[in-house]
Amino acid sequence: RWLLRLILRLAIAIVVFAVVFAAGTFFYMRSSLPSYEGSRTVKGLTGPVQIVRDAHAVPHIFAKNLEDAYFGLGFVHAEDRLWQMEVMRRVGAGRLSELLPSDLFGTPFLDLDKTMRALAIYRHAEESVAAMSPPVQGILQAYARGVNAWLDTHKGALPPELVILRHTPEHWKPADSLVWGKLMALTLDGNWRGELLRARLLKAVGPDKLRDLFPDYPTDG
Repeated sequence: RWLLRLILRLAIAIVVFAVVFAAGTFFYMRSSLPSYEGSRTVKGLTGPVQIVRDAHAVPHIFAKNLEDAYFGLGFVHAEDRLWQMEVMRRVGAGRLSELLPSDLFGTPFLDLDKTMRALAIYRHAEESVAAMSPPVQGILQAYARGVNAWLDTHKGALPPELVILRHTPEHWKPADSLVWGKLMALTLDGNWRGELLRARLLKAVGPDKLRDLFPDYPTDG
């Protein structure tokens, strides 16, 4: 009987521990979700900024000047999309394998990093920041301050992906924002293969059959 009681107590203890652990994990990870109410005091603003989320959780930002509005935009972007922001800026900087090491994920990210560094995508983003007018630089800096304000004042969990990887992002920089544009421009150069294919097909099958294979985009699309 004593053995049965011991086994029963151990089973109860394991169940209680599992329930407590699961509940703790659940409520901790819930703290990574955006805030829908309350106020926060942060540095870097010239006046109050109000962020109102509608029924679809879309944020609407109200501020007395443009830089404060972009500060608020950076704040809510960090609140909503920090994982995506961190991955994309690391792709552009050739630093993705620091976040996703090759011993866990293989070598594709290291190869991608080498390509991005060879293309100097991030250096071009830094040069673009330096070449911009002071007002535009001010907007980029205000946005970066907003991202960093969220990073500095957030008390709960980071996005689940960052928690799993045990990674805390570095402060955001203006070039981190522009590197997105550089990467988007880079992805738009991929249609040259399609254009060559269309040219070859036009020669092989003629314009009518080519339109069947590649119909025009609908005018009401």
